[in-house]
Amino acid sequence: MLGRSLSILGSMVFLASSVAAGIPTLFHSVADDGIEPGATPVLAGSPSENLYLYLDGGSIASGVGLPCVDGDGDEICAWEFDLLVSGAASVQTFIPDFGRDVVWRAGSLTLNATGGDAIVGELGPVRIGEVVLDVSGSGWSVEVAGGTAVDAGFALTAIPGAVLAVPEPMPGSLWAAGLFLLAGLVRGRRRASSGIRIGQEALVLALVGGLFLASPSTAQDADSDGVLDASDNCVFVANPGQEDVGGLLGSGGDGIGDVCQCGDLNADGRVDLLDAAVYQRDLAGLTPQASNLDLCSVAGGRLDCEVNDEWALREGLVGIVPGVSQVCQAAVGAPPVPSFMAASGDSITQAFSADCTCNAGFFGLICLLCPAGGDQPHHSWFDGGSLGGSYVEQYGPGSGIGSARVSVSGAEMRGGVSTFSSQVDSILALAPLPELVVVELGGNDICNRDCVDPAHCANALYTDAEWESALTAGLDKLVGFNHPSSLDPGATVYLLGVPRIQDLRPAGIVLQQSSGSVNCTSFWSSFGVCEVATRGSTLNGETLATRLAAITSRVKRYNEILRDQAFAYATNENGRNALGIEVVADYVNEVTPSVGTTSFSASELNGGDCFHPNLQGQSLLATGAWSGSPRK
Repeated sequence: MLGRSLSILGSMVFLASSVAAGIPTLFHSVADDGIEPGATPVLAGSPSENLYLYLDGGSIASGVGLPCVDGDGDEICAWEFDLLVSGAASVQTFIPDFGRDVVWRAGSLTLNATGGDAIVGELGPVRIGEVVLDVSGSGWSVEVAGGTAVDAGFALTAIPGAVLAVPEPMPGSLWAAGLFLLAGLVRGRRRASSGIRIGQEALVLALVGGLFLASPSTAQDADSDGVLDASDNCVFVANPGQEDVGGLLGSGGDGIGDVCQCGDLNADGRVDLLDAAVYQRDLAGLTPQASNLDLCSVAGGRLDCEVNDEWALREGLVGIVPGVSQVCQAAVGAPPVPSFMAASGDSITQAFSADCTCNAGFFGLICLLCPAGGDQPHHSWFDGGSLGGSYVEQYGPGSGIGSARVSVSGAEMRGGVSTFSSQVDSILALAPLPELVVVELGGNDICNRDCVDPAHCANALYTDAEWESALTAGLDKLVGFNHPSSLDPGATVYLLGVPRIQDLRPAGIVLQQSSGSVNCTSFWSSFGVCEVATRGSTLNGETLATRLAAITSRVKRYNEILRDQAFAYATNENGRNALGIEVVADYVNEVTPSVGTTSFSASELNGGDCFHPNLQGQSLLATGAWSGSPRK
């Protein structure tokens, strides 16, 4: 997604639906069979009642165009709605349909929910889930207070208000039940016509200032748009007209200019269900995508679109705080360039044997053992002075940025000769303290294991809990949680993804087939190089195919843990980062380019151990790390 731009399709018109799409209706299917009742269901009620919610926009598939892009069918690509309970009933709980991705918030008298499949869309009827009501009397009703859906043509359309269920009238209570029904209908019409969401007061658009920014001076005009910063609704993006169409859910002007409205991925000035759908498609590498990456971040961390941003926006749609925060680059400005940085890492950061080109015969072994081999930090992707294009050099010639490496060949996140936690101790002993810490670890956490199934050996691949505890042990020190020292406030920790160890054997095989002076399989076997990934025969009862499949799964999970823990620390969701140290992971998912998704080819492996990056591979790492960097 980095460096990508695409205009959003012209079909994105607020509350306008495509010609052929049906009007989506939300209803209670009494028999839980997806059949819409012909009239408002009358239920027995007390002491409890279950409502089976279905959404139906029609069953005609798109015949022209693609669903969720420019389709002409009845597919629903995303949805959000509010339910309102009146009278002698309350919401006990909501049970989403099994396997359905739903974000929801329930109060005693309300239910707000959002979900959908913006990749291919869904034809109706779609089962949303089950609402369990506590009923204490006969005078109650449940109504759709309003909502919206994204149709096959990627336009926003209204979900009409309607009464979902009423109780069987008790003798003498018909008149009371009628009043509840009438009151519900009136409220539903008001919500649908005004666009004001039920519980709007709970939908907080958090205005979070940049970590590194001072309050704007009354005499400054940072974006040179003729509006002084003190009164500018977008301080860092020029907008002389101060346009402010609306904020979350298009609820009218919110004091934030349209050009810096974080989360407004389709650039219409509003943050709504369309933007949630754009996040989903963008993260899958599909169009339509974000029109401006500087508006992507609503949760902190990476400045482009990532999974945590999508989740935070969806939480905002249903009123879960903090929801959407003004932390994108368009709102807070570009982060400052660090003056001093440090790297935690392993033999990759030490550029082990980066310039070795052979390993067959006597001189090939000398390449690994003599000064020309082994650790070659001058070739390091991080700050190698002879690499030409290292991460530090990306800041430009004459930047004057200082750097330090505490990386150690053989290091792991969790164990080995050096751990992330022990390397953090070295980082916190540096003077001055680095303003940016870049972490590259994880390869040896795979390679130093002897099996993938703990039943087959004593040191199987680390579990999620083992990997996560090693990561948080280091992060806790960096942010000063239960630790006497920390980085300074305003510092950034940048976690690079675990490399794709599963790709290195196939790349090495291609390399040895292309060169008579390289024999990868012989070298791997002779020196036991990452046997769990390179050994072609059975190891501890596990075939190569079994091991590579498990490694692929583990690498993905380790990267997801890096991403999710970065979010937990960056937002202080875990309560451990009171100093507000920025923590960012470069991994988003398997589609978005990152170090953790970079596949090394034969041309990027050194010819010595057929395992570590060569000079070209080091340059590839430097470029990948720079692409997602939070401080550039």
